[in-house]
Amino acid sequence: MRKLLGLILLAAVPLWADTYPRPAGFVITHYDFAVTLTDANNAITVTDTVSGRFTQGGVRQVGLDLCQLRTAAAPADRSNPCLVRTPYGLRGGAAAAVSSVGRGMVVTAVTAAGGGGLRFRQAQDRLLVELARPGRAGEAFAFTVAYHGVPANGLLIGPNRYGDREFFTNEWPDLARNWLAVVDHPAMKATKTIRVVAPRHYQVISNGTRTEETDLPGDLRRTVWREDVPICTWQFSLGVAPMAVSDFGQVHGIPLSAWVFPQERATGFADFQRWTQPILEFYIDHIGPYSYEKLAQVEANGTGGGMELASDIYYGYPPSGPSRQLLAHEMAHQWFGDSATEKDWDDVWLSEGFATYFALLYTEHQDGRDAFLAGVKSSAAAARRYAEQHPDSTVVHNNLSDISQVIANNAQIYQGGAQVLHMLRGVLGTDTFWAGIRLYYHRYQNANASSLDFQHAMEEACAAAAACPSYGRDLSWFFSEWLHRGGLLRVHGTWRYDAANKRLDVTLDQTPNQGQLYQMPFQIGITLPPAAAAAAGRGGRGRGGRGGRGAPPPLPVLMLRAAHNTLAIPLAQAPAAVVLDPGTWVTMATVAFGPRAAAVAFGPQ
Repeated sequence: MRKLLGLILLAAVPLWADTYPRPAGFVITHYDFAVTLTDANNAITVTDTVSGRFTQGGVRQVGLDLCQLRTAAAPADRSNPCLVRTPYGLRGGAAAAVSSVGRGMVVTAVTAAGGGGLRFRQAQDRLLVELARPGRAGEAFAFTVAYHGVPANGLLIGPNRYGDREFFTNEWPDLARNWLAVVDHPAMKATKTIRVVAPRHYQVISNGTRTEETDLPGDLRRTVWREDVPICTWQFSLGVAPMAVSDFGQVHGIPLSAWVFPQERATGFADFQRWTQPILEFYIDHIGPYSYEKLAQVEANGTGGGMELASDIYYGYPPSGPSRQLLAHEMAHQWFGDSATEKDWDDVWLSEGFATYFALLYTEHQDGRDAFLAGVKSSAAAARRYAEQHPDSTVVHNNLSDISQVIANNAQIYQGGAQVLHMLRGVLGTDTFWAGIRLYYHRYQNANASSLDFQHAMEEACAAAAACPSYGRDLSWFFSEWLHRGGLLRVHGTWRYDAANKRLDVTLDQTPNQGQLYQMPFQIGITLPPAAAAAAGRGGRGRGGRGGRGAPPPLPVLMLRAAHNTLAIPLAQAPAAVVLDPGTWVTMATVAFGPRAAAVAFGPQ
């Protein structure tokens, strides 16, 4: 019966996906970009060699995303990644403030690997390349696209706060198509080479390893970077700017460097050097190997906060310098979002929720449990506020069609996603949680994963752990209610000591959410009177948490399943206090709990 129930619950979990049209019959394996930049204007010239493999026979056409030249004014539309974005605060601004006229790319030629020209069509911000003959399954293909233009997005060109001209990518989530002909979706990961010719006074940084730097006539320089680990297109980085560069060591053979504006050389180097190594070591030790050839911390024009590009992270450098928590968040993305990447934008929480929670886990490691719980409670409060105000919104998107809205519910994606992980850790126990995280990363390193893939990894970790509770072996109930249901769990309960039967009776009731009940384990924390606690040789059964080496004995657990739930706990003496969820594991709930004679509303634990 348990197995049948698990199948029923699993079938109830929605299988959602964003509406980006998936390429059929081929995969891209490598891009080789040759990019020329100039100070004379904002036009760029690109030669893009696309290499791939056919996954089925009969393919006659390969389609790529590439924003085309706008020759007429278009209405402002934030959902269109190929238009200049209207500033969020702009009201009734002049058309020129948001004009995309003169922006976009013009394709001049497409050439086959053997040198012959190929027919192509550029329309509706797509480049369709007709092949010389139908492809065969398993066969490799390659062609080169030549184009030029001024990007509307994706590659930001202009002065920084010191007036220095700079070029920096800002492609998330689907803006790479503004300057590169690519399959612009996270599911299509590929390796890449970029060969940049730019004025010699610039430093140039990109993903991976620098393989060439050659001075050219005309005060130019060619710089080549190669990324041999497959990454998705929004992670394709390019920074071209006057920069001060510091190589400040290695961790496990991974070179570390800082790239900052020359005017902030001293403070910038110190800020990045202070925390990069210990954070990197923590993640490698607890999650698994770092995927990339280097880790560069980069001060970047046009970046707000941070942007977790693979192997080089961009920061919008505030006057006080980037905080430790910002570094921990962006560096966590190197594992979750960059290496283990969501299959589509519906599952963006696998990136942002993970980075938010893993930054808190670094707080726990560095500063202790109290500081960690303070961060968890602050994060949970933001997530609950959003859930209260938007009860129909869910952590996993429902077939997202407007990619510009991928984090419109950012409090739910970031903070709510972090709370999903925290509550999952409470369900499974700390050791099993970490084992599941390592299994998930090992399985999907440098690949793509879904929420269901993550669920299965955590279930397998539970099945392999003797201490994991039985309800953790099929987690379809957990993932369904916390990822695909909006709103909050609302519970109220009481406790009463039965002296005649030497028993503590606990009741816990829940209010249905959208007509549905939750399943969720709640720990019961019991504090004995001082004399009884001393006689027992311990300080009561108070506020311990579940799991972790050296943890106290497991606390009694009331498994919430029905509208009305009860638990009888043998207890020789009346307790001094009884607390629901003493370890603060069920954070997406409002709770009222107290003695049965006069129940007291305590609010979220």
